[in-house]
Amino acid sequence: MRERIARVKQGIEAVRRFLDPPLDPDAPPMEIRAAVIDAIEQHVAITGIARRVFPYGALSVQVLLARAEERVPFERVFEDLEERVRQRLRELRCDAPSGFAARVALVEHAGPAWTPGQRFEIEYTKAEPEPLARMPGLHVTILKGAASKETYSFQSAVILIGRTAGAVDTRGRVRRNHIAFDQRSPTVSRAHARIVYDRERGEYRLLDDGSARGTRLVRGEETLDVRPRHEDSRGVGLKSGDEIHAGDTALRIAIE
Repeated sequence: MRERIARVKQGIEAVRRFLDPPLDPDAPPMEIRAAVIDAIEQHVAITGIARRVFPYGALSVQVLLARAEERVPFERVFEDLEERVRQRLRELRCDAPSGFAARVALVEHAGPAWTPGQRFEIEYTKAEPEPLARMPGLHVTILKGAASKETYSFQSAVILIGRTAGAVDTRGRVRRNHIAFDQRSPTVSRAHARIVYDRERGEYRLLDDGSARGTRLVRGEETLDVRPRHEDSRGVGLKSGDEIHAGDTALRIAIE
């Protein structure tokens, strides 16, 4: 089995050398820079639909000079390598990690592990995980309608809005509403709406849970109907001062 795996690897390597032959000993600086960027591109990872990430926070490139007199033209071509890599990542719709850096060293002797004809070596350093941003506080004031409290404060990823604190659907499932209106507010559905915190956008967003009387966002003179969650899973971003109208009730949002 090991021999078979080894033969497969040798075959793959042969195909790679055929499709991507070694650089010519007299290859000009721009050709070598293009080969370096192409090699870096191969490390872009696909993590979802139309989502790509580059998992390395820094890379160090060693470029072999065929002759000492080549140093100046190579320095000029490689001085903007980092920006060239960032540009290639943008073309791939892949953002470089925060603090990404690319360094280049021009050497006159190949490393001990370099293969014949090898003109560059790239060392990759894993990106440090970015710290999670602090989730802001969300404060809700009831402007219209009968709820269990007049004001609420949250710092939660999901906040459910509905009628009664423990609503039960037709399948017997219990929904624990964090903002609970009582029976004096019949226009609020038992499972009316929800507020979720989107960490990627760094904002709270409002979604309608398929309510009977609808959910609207009022911002100044503008009123926006919030589409049901099964039609729009992204929802609508919230800002301080916004009003949420759930049925005939109204809530004011403050974010800090």
